[in-house]
Amino acid sequence: MAGDINNADWKQAYVLSGQAYMLQFGAEDAPVASTASIDDQLAMASVDVPSGTTIIPFYAQGVVGTWTTGALINYMIEVDNGKVRRASGGTAFTALALRTDAPRASGCTVYVAGASDIVAAAKTSGGSLEVYRESIEVNVGDAADYWPKMEYNPVVAPVVVGPASVLVHFGASADLTVYGNLMWAEFPSAHIIAP
Repeated sequence: MAGDINNADWKQAYVLSGQAYMLQFGAEDAPVASTASIDDQLAMASVDVPSGTTIIPFYAQGVVGTWTTGALINYMIEVDNGKVRRASGGTAFTALALRTDAPRASGCTVYVAGASDIVAAAKTSGGSLEVYRESIEVNVGDAADYWPKMEYNPVVAPVVVGPASVLVHFGASADLTVYGNLMWAEFPSAHIIAP
């Protein structure tokens, strides 16, 4: 109905306005290979935020598809507040709007791992924020029937002002197969009120 009052929380408000997006790696019954042990120069997904754009990453999930021989699993969300980081590799991904009629396209450049890992440039010295980490140490291989998803659902989320990047790292001591996603709100940096 026209004139509805919106009492949605801030995340849902961005979805309603068509300014929230997601990426995913792995799909349906086709997980992708994780990276080797995580490294700041290997990533499963990257969102490069250009100058003039700001994003707020508000949700991410990582799930193991098959354990293979992985014994030490690390999942991390990293924000680089100084530059865009993707250098090569991965597969270009068109950010999916969380409002299904997609009234606006994302202005960010998004890549996901698939046939190859994403190779990232060196992190900004003093400007890399590890905003979420989950580590699992196991020695059960595929004998593990289930492990809970790794889930980033922050109470306080970083405001990532471009040029900057958000990287999803998902690696293990030996390759796993994995699924994952990352969701963010996006808006012009000019909409931020100066302090």
